[in-house]
Amino acid sequence: MISSSGSGKQGNGRRILQGMLLLASGRREGIACFQGTPDSFGAALAPQLALLLVGLFQAAMQPDKALGFTKLLLSLCVVLLPAVVSQFYAHKWGRDALWMRYITAATWCGWVVVLISLVATVLAGLLFPPLLHQSGFMASLMVTVSIYEMWLQWYVARVGLGLTRSRALLLYVSVLAVTLVLYGLAALLPPHYIVMQDLLQPMIAVKPSH
Repeated sequence: MISSSGSGKQGNGRRILQGMLLLASGRREGIACFQGTPDSFGAALAPQLALLLVGLFQAAMQPDKALGFTKLLLSLCVVLLPAVVSQFYAHKWGRDALWMRYITAATWCGWVVVLISLVATVLAGLLFPPLLHQSGFMASLMVTVSIYEMWLQWYVARVGLGLTRSRALLLYVSVLAVTLVLYGLAALLPPHYIVMQDLLQPMIAVKPSH
């Protein structure tokens, strides 16, 4: 029984990875690799929630606990935001039956961008080590990955919910707009957390000193 369960989990993991790779390469059949159940969506959220749990302990140990918990709360909102916004549009456009599988696929595909960034950084370090000390390289990598992430989330929305190009764009832009509003509120309200400072930290860290 244990062996059978383990094999099932491994098979499901392979299907998820296959679906991520197919969608990431622009092949719509990848959406069929994902299940549309609450458990499957919970499994997709689990890695991000685990990271937030680690962040909770880190925030509790920081001298500035208010800032730490603000970062944590903002991260939680950003994690859950795509599900909230997309469910609103799915209901509005009569795509309720497709929503659970779509949001599961979209959540897993968010890791594709992380993997691409990691692989690009490792390859650059192995093949051209000086690149890692150039702020221009990190800036170019961030811009390229961000543009790809926009396309991928737009594509998954279009395929997963069966939307037109314009509706898929509207969904993505809505998520982005609400995210920016949250970032703005975090900067305006105490303890005045400025998200861009953290986002630009990798480029600042590799900036050569004179």
